[in-house]
Amino acid sequence: MEKQRKVTMQTVADEAGVSKATVSRAIGNYPDISDSTKKKIFEVMERLDYHPSAIARSLANRISKNVGLVLPADDDFFMNPFFQESLRGVAKTAGKRGYDTLIAYNGKNETNAVKRLVNSNKVDGVILMRSVIGDSTVNYLRKIEFPFILIGKSREYNDIYTVDTDNADACRKLTNYLADYGCKKIGFIGGRRDSMVTIDRYDGYLQSIRENDLYFSFDLVEENEFNKLNGYMSMKKLLEANQDMDGVVITDSLIFSGAIDYLSSVGREKDIMIGAFGAESNSFSKDKHRVVNVDVGSMRIGEFSCGKLIDILENKDVDLADIVDYIIED
Repeated sequence: MEKQRKVTMQTVADEAGVSKATVSRAIGNYPDISDSTKKKIFEVMERLDYHPSAIARSLANRISKNVGLVLPADDDFFMNPFFQESLRGVAKTAGKRGYDTLIAYNGKNETNAVKRLVNSNKVDGVILMRSVIGDSTVNYLRKIEFPFILIGKSREYNDIYTVDTDNADACRKLTNYLADYGCKKIGFIGGRRDSMVTIDRYDGYLQSIRENDLYFSFDLVEENEFNKLNGYMSMKKLLEANQDMDGVVITDSLIFSGAIDYLSSVGREKDIMIGAFGAESNSFSKDKHRVVNVDVGSMRIGEFSCGKLIDILENKDVDLADIVDYIIED
């Protein structure tokens, strides 16, 4: 059996046609190495599956004092109040502790953006803004042992650092609130079904439905992308299939915005009681809509995530999983 050759920095240098010192300086993001040379070196590293993070982190005086914030492949995420508030929390905490924040956008099922940050030594650690099943970015960062925090939780791993809200419990109590109010037929509108936040909130919704012995059918459930249009269309589908629906749980602020637009368009604002996550008070009329909101503490999540990441970078003891309290607002 042929013995597999160990890939080293010298291997990368030979393949790229440069010196070992040039590879080292490219990894360290030295300005005297041209962008074209860095690009060629990083492409070879990718092809050979060579991960220099341990070396890059050990280079003397090459600490960037930057934290990276990696956004999901979702153009509407920039408009989401959760992102806006979390970003404020991250930037505020980073600044207080002497760090700056870099934002990167990962394409769908891609790791190119985060690899650029890591390979060029632009950041000392990374915060991931959304947790999905089979996340290639989590797999990559975990494999190379690069410091990162996941906002949410992982279904696959129990050894990564996370900051989250107890979404299942929050949605169970939110649905209970609608049931206690008198709702008998409660629908559910969630985001992507591979998103852990959707999965957890759906589990909490179902638990409440069972606890209160309420009617359930799969035509009471809609799951789609996190945006306003899908909120509008999801509410339309639910009401067309369930004219007697009197309550609905909505798991995202953009989806909520679209859903209330549809209710207003058909004159059913008062007919449906809504339990929502992240419903901004200025995004609807309290005189027209009956809304109970869960405040997950978006800014606190950002602050806590950034503080925890910097603690890790400074070799302080931290817990693997941290839960930020939520508040139900009537």
